[in-house]
Amino acid sequence: MESGIVQVSSKGQMVIPAKIRKMMRLRIGDKLFAFGDRNTMVLKKISKPALEREFEEIVAPVRKKIKKLGVTRKALKETIREVRG
Repeated sequence: MESGIVQVSSKGQMVIPAKIRKMMRLRIGDKLFAFGDRNTMVLKKISKPALEREFEEIVAPVRKKIKKLGVTRKALKETIREVRG
């Protein structure tokens, strides 16, 4: 595992050390997901295919349940229309 020190600019920007950029194969335009708690921040490289795959993993059981219940798009639209009044 690599580590390094970064400095935050007045605009909240920081430079990821070269060793870490190379190890993670970071390129211009790559996206990182940042999450933190108190004095700890973690950055995770994300990519569209990975996000789509994770979304599908989350949605698949819901779609299966909806199909099992026999819910149709038409019925769903009618229910939404009724609730909205």
